[in-house]
Amino acid sequence: MYFMNREGFPEEARNTFEKLYKRILDNFGYKERMNHLIFSFMKDDIASAFSGIDELARDLSVSSYTMSMLLLLLCCKPLCSRYQNNELTKQLYWDTMADLTYKLKECHSVYGIWGTFVREWYPDFYQLARFALGRMQYEFSDFHLNSFSWCGHTVHQGDKVLNMHIPSSGPFSKEVRTDSYHKAYNFYSSRFEDEVIPVVCDSWLLFPQYKAMLPSSSNIKNFMDDFSYIKGNEENEFYDAWRIYGAEAGKPVEDLPEDTSLKRQFKKYLKKGGKTGAGYGIFFLGSEGII
Repeated sequence: MYFMNREGFPEEARNTFEKLYKRILDNFGYKERMNHLIFSFMKDDIASAFSGIDELARDLSVSSYTMSMLLLLLCCKPLCSRYQNNELTKQLYWDTMADLTYKLKECHSVYGIWGTFVREWYPDFYQLARFALGRMQYEFSDFHLNSFSWCGHTVHQGDKVLNMHIPSSGPFSKEVRTDSYHKAYNFYSSRFEDEVIPVVCDSWLLFPQYKAMLPSSSNIKNFMDDFSYIKGNEENEFYDAWRIYGAEAGKPVEDLPEDTSLKRQFKKYLKKGGKTGAGYGIFFLGSEGII
């Protein structure tokens, strides 16, 4: 498939999906079912599409994670047409859909399976509600808190804001983040009344208690500093451990690997009884950057 080659799917993953798709094409019944599931997914009938994918995966004795990724891959062509019909650029399409590669590698890292275990994450991509602009991804959302003001700008609960996501696609230095913020402003500013965009992020990367353990050179710590406000929520378990440790996330703290500085920092933090959780932050974005 052209998409897999273009987006750098590992050879083993490409072979997995190509062989699976051939099995489907060689059986008229399976082929018709997959075509119907593609139609359902693109029409935003998500429950029906995912239920059908699970049934097809059982019938072909493959992982639902693999079959779910195959569905997303087969929907890339109609999505490309949707981009064109809405006068969105090919570059935006490729940048946004690179997320399939990120989630593919996450799934293989955590479960040893080529596929995706977060298929519920994807409908907004295919309904043109979430886009990658540089390093980060963005979508419209509502403000969660009562209100927040900064430099003469105020956002109230329920107001439209821009919600940011940080895909697992490598480092996110200050320069890379600034480039993404600039692209996001150019793309979205006309959709906000005063052309100042309130940007929010709800992420484990913004949990305030992590800040003390991170060195000043840490991109995560620098990312926290982009925000004018951070609110933390402690969790009973370290639900995001897989993002750092992959398949080894379930090990006792003493046995966690230390092959990267981030793994070492978190292991030391956890051994000391450090709390884990997520944070909700906001900044206002203007034409010159963060206000």
